[in-house]
Amino acid sequence: MPSRRRWIARLAQAAVVGLLAADTAQLRRRLAALPVLRDQPATPALDDGRVAVAHGVRLDQSTLAAAEAYRQREQLAALDLVPADLTLAQALDLLRDVDPATYRGNRLAGGRTAAHAIAADPGLLDQVGVPARPDGADLATAALEIKLRAPADTAFAVAPGLAASAEVREQDPAIQHAVHGAGLELHVILRAAVLTALAATALTGRRWAAGLLLAWSAQPLAVFAGSRTLKPADLVRGSLTRVIAEPGRLVRTLTGTAGVRAQRAAAIETSRIAYREDMAAGLGRFFEPPRRDCPWCGGTELRRRLLGTDLHTHKPGRFVLDECVSCGHVFQNPRLNAAGLEFYYRDVYDGFNEHAVQSVFATRRAYFLSQARALSGHAKPERWLDVGTGHAHFCNQAKEIWPQTSFDGIDLSSGVELAQRRGRIDRAYRGFFPDLAPSMAGAYDAVSMFHYLEHVTDPVAELRAAHTALKPGGHLVIEVPDPECRFSTLLGRYWGGWVQPQHLNMYPVDNLRAKLGELGFTVVGTQHREAGAPDLTVAAWLLANRFAPRSNQPWHDRAPGLLQRAARGAALTAAAPLLLAAVIGDRLIEPATEKLRLCNGYRVIARRD
Repeated sequence: MPSRRRWIARLAQAAVVGLLAADTAQLRRRLAALPVLRDQPATPALDDGRVAVAHGVRLDQSTLAAAEAYRQREQLAALDLVPADLTLAQALDLLRDVDPATYRGNRLAGGRTAAHAIAADPGLLDQVGVPARPDGADLATAALEIKLRAPADTAFAVAPGLAASAEVREQDPAIQHAVHGAGLELHVILRAAVLTALAATALTGRRWAAGLLLAWSAQPLAVFAGSRTLKPADLVRGSLTRVIAEPGRLVRTLTGTAGVRAQRAAAIETSRIAYREDMAAGLGRFFEPPRRDCPWCGGTELRRRLLGTDLHTHKPGRFVLDECVSCGHVFQNPRLNAAGLEFYYRDVYDGFNEHAVQSVFATRRAYFLSQARALSGHAKPERWLDVGTGHAHFCNQAKEIWPQTSFDGIDLSSGVELAQRRGRIDRAYRGFFPDLAPSMAGAYDAVSMFHYLEHVTDPVAELRAAHTALKPGGHLVIEVPDPECRFSTLLGRYWGGWVQPQHLNMYPVDNLRAKLGELGFTVVGTQHREAGAPDLTVAAWLLANRFAPRSNQPWHDRAPGLLQRAARGAALTAAAPLLLAAVIGDRLIEPATEKLRLCNGYRVIARRD
């Protein structure tokens, strides 16, 4: 037994060393990619409103001229100016959040700033609404919106003539809140979890603890060693005091934002009253009567496929998925009615959880690019309608593949209108697709339904609407979860494709292909591996999220106390090895997922006849 404990301890130590080395290498690579402004004569005066400068920051004319020259040369809508002596904590934050080599091209990357000065088109600053005398937090808020409105024309550069401001440093908690918003507490928990994990491994031996403390404290020195661009003025002091400074910063962040976080907590408490009233009236009223036949083929022999709960947000209720023995169609039975859909969608993709959901979408660049490439080799669309577009993340990223295509979007939420204002789509439609389709008859070369059809109550009506909106010869692209995926059985309720109670219908691929043929389409392609997602990772997260103490959501009985929040952080930290193993497992099996029928989704490309 002692030898086994030593082996586990050595394994944990090796993992920590490896992660620390990888993190250091990544930070150094990003640091090397930061460009530096060239010296520029302080000649032409800049137009008013072209540079937003945080209160307490001094910007000389030569730096202003250099920034404007760089911005125009690189054809940028906005350029964030980074002080060469930015404080250590803020510099590490910037390098962790931003990869300068890919930031401009990554249309989904979250807007970030060094919170000192932003040079931008005057019209863009007006659209964003930057105050006349902004502080660092104002610039952090503005940077988020700037990146949304100019997703491929925003970048960073180190300004040697710009000095870090003590006033901006003092605004660190407010800047953190502006950057992370409703996700600030989770951000702090994750950072605290890293520190806790380091402390836990330090308990495996005194010699190891001393070495770990030395290596972790020296990491900033290794990151910035030899840097001729960005070198924090407090580098040495910050490294020597890191073991105290980092936990202290987390505490200051929480105490410094207690007021604004209390406002969110108060809003949740107000919403909790409405949820209590809804639940007190009974959950049974949210369901239609159970069906005795299959909504797809009319077959009457049904079997239960799953009895599930809401594993994502933990709203109350139990949900049954039945499977048709005749055709394999899987459907929610009894199905949510209109009131039930409103209750179970409320505050899930928008409202109190909008920030979390949008943060997830912002990490899915490669996935959206894969979806955009689905039509490669089939068509070169001039006009593309994305159905169920939400905030139009797909349309935004698809412009990288189809720069000449005009993208429109339709959705039930207000996010589609916001997407139009931000320039992600050219036209926004808000409403039900079957109702609006006659007004767009024959207008589009391409219509996409990415993870949309499983949410709707009448899929055939949606497919007919797509036929109406498409020109003859136009293409429909559909992506849905695959109920025939073997993981749907192996992982049970923890399979990521079930998503109860939002997913109402699940279609075997042959069913969908046949229905498209009946409705006047010709299927020209089917993709499986390209539509896959990491099932083991999602299952591990759902498992950890199920057993961890609940976060503060208005449908829970009460807000979690300090001990419950700490316990949630500890539980998620303890689940880290499981999550890491799941990530590794997904990467190992990914090349064989299609052969083994482990792809959790599929795409169908069909041409309108």
